[in-house]
Amino acid sequence: MEIKAATAGNRVVMIGLDAFDPHLAQAWAAAGELPTLAQLLAQGSRCVVHNPFGLFVGALWVSFASAQRPERHGYHCWDEVDPASYRWRLNPPKPERYRAFWNQIGDAGRRIAAIDVPHARAAPPVNGLELCEYGCHDRHYGLHSAPPERARALAARFGLHPALGLDPWRERHFAADDVVARRGRYRTPIEEKEIADRLVAGAATKGRLVEALLEEEAWDLFVAVFGESHAVGHQQWHLHDEGHPRFDAAARDLAGGDPVLRVYREMDAALGRAVAALPADAALLVHLSHGMGAHHDGTHLLDEVLARLDGGPVGAEAPRRGALRQALKPLLPPLQQVADRWRVPGRLRTATAQILRGERPRARARRRFFAQPNNSVYGGIRLNLAGREPEGRIRPDEAEEVIRSLERDLLDLVNVETGGPVVRALHRADRHHRRVPGDTMPDLFVEWERGAPIEKVRSPRIGIVETRYSHWRTGDHRPDGLLIAAGPGFAAGAELAPVEVEDLGPSVAARLGVELGEADGVVVAWLASRESAPAPSKAAARR
Repeated sequence: MEIKAATAGNRVVMIGLDAFDPHLAQAWAAAGELPTLAQLLAQGSRCVVHNPFGLFVGALWVSFASAQRPERHGYHCWDEVDPASYRWRLNPPKPERYRAFWNQIGDAGRRIAAIDVPHARAAPPVNGLELCEYGCHDRHYGLHSAPPERARALAARFGLHPALGLDPWRERHFAADDVVARRGRYRTPIEEKEIADRLVAGAATKGRLVEALLEEEAWDLFVAVFGESHAVGHQQWHLHDEGHPRFDAAARDLAGGDPVLRVYREMDAALGRAVAALPADAALLVHLSHGMGAHHDGTHLLDEVLARLDGGPVGAEAPRRGALRQALKPLLPPLQQVADRWRVPGRLRTATAQILRGERPRARARRRFFAQPNNSVYGGIRLNLAGREPEGRIRPDEAEEVIRSLERDLLDLVNVETGGPVVRALHRADRHHRRVPGDTMPDLFVEWERGAPIEKVRSPRIGIVETRYSHWRTGDHRPDGLLIAAGPGFAAGAELAPVEVEDLGPSVAARLGVELGEADGVVVAWLASRESAPAPSKAAARR
């Protein structure tokens, strides 16, 4: 496999590897397990990609597509508490708020193809091809495309994705890998093998589709994202990490070895086939979007902790709301399937979800602060502020002291199983994000000590809160990504200064002679230029 050199590149191919952990990738590339990535790392430049602080799990791909910060595009989590009503609700992405950078480049007359960018919805007119949700971890709108006929034609030619193609044509806000090959709460060893095999086969199928589309015409911009790494990280981290409480050596052997490594190898091979199909003058950008590690956090018990800090009972009389909700959550996927099959009215479905997701709105409105959904890597806390929330309990002049008190109390929490701290830091959202009226962001991010499971915590203020983590996802995300840039103008082995994820679109557009509108990201000179630049020292790159 060779990157074809050219004096001037005027095409860009971007391959996204969704939640393909950069640390594992570089270690396995160095060990010879991922030969395509090893060669790209040797031949190309690289840099860290910073994702939106605290919100990156939900926001990063939308920030990538829109070149906007989360406060502009309005998406950071799949669910939220509505600040106007205190009700839990689904929060789909809002692609109507922006035009993706690839479509803006297409509007300027360049031919584009965009394949499976997470959270995207095909937005005609498209000067080329946009294919959405063929093999994404995150699903919202179902498999569709612009032009519309291409989705069914490609599905007929390559088949549906073996793991991520479940119920492909319907609009459903779900992750197919949570459901496939899982009939009980946890997968049996046979089911572990089944999902691993499906993900490996899916990476190979997706690779053939990408290779064929790359060769279809001389695209000015080609963007494709592989989702298998995201799925295997969530579902099978316990078969990769020998220190994980659910590690099972026999199940790993039955699954053909470490499933994460198996999927990464197949994705590396698919990347190699894509590289071989590159036009001679193309720049190649490989985007490892964010990391993956063990799902050790305390988000599942945060609201119970906050309720006690807000004056709830402590000791033997304390309610077991958090534990009950956590025990009920595994029922959600089968209940959703039953509701779909029997066409249960939306009002009843919403009422049931309110019970399973948290406190009822009236109870939440009486509190000074409560957990705001924020995925699970960083816990989210929303203050019930007078003048912002309709029944605010905290005056603006009291907010600073409430935050300081929360910080002290959360830092006092002890992990009963380890004797160590539970919380590493409490971060204020307004120090990282511009707040806008009506936003549903948390006010505070809880950064957990993630070296061990957090299931039983104590402090003098709250007593003991115990909520066992019972979800089937055993892996969860780490914040930063990695960009590898190879081809015209990129120095071999250069380690360059970090960029923000929203800078990628404007920089690619500038490389193609297009200026984006409504962008928060900036043009990164070394990404935008087609002229070779000297490689900075590693020390300079880290400053």
